Amino acid sequence: GGGGGGGGSTPAPPTTQPTCPVNALKLGLCVDVLGGLVHIGLGDPVENACCPVLGGLLELEAAVCLCTAIRLKLLNLNIFIPLALQALITCGKNPPPGFICPPL
Repeated sequence: GGGGGGGGSTPAPPTTQPTCPVNALKLGLCVDVLGGLVHIGLGDPVENACCPVLGGLLELEAAVCLCTAIRLKLLNLNIFIPLALQALITCGKNPPPGFICPPL
């Protein structure tokens, strides 16, 4: 006994770039805080502005969301990505080492 081919295809490994599963516009305030444009009175502004939005995301997703938010604001990625990665660490996420924003 036994055997039998189901005819199902094996799923291919994901080759697509990670994407942002939330609306990146929600991270606008977070990006403003990173740039020092907005100062929230209480506590750590990064924790207040970034962590609630990034909380439910994977590290890589959160990093990509920040890339997208920075691009939406037409800001310099070279300046803001180190700040964004620091924000991820502040929120308890460890972005992959050497992370760079995926190309558009």
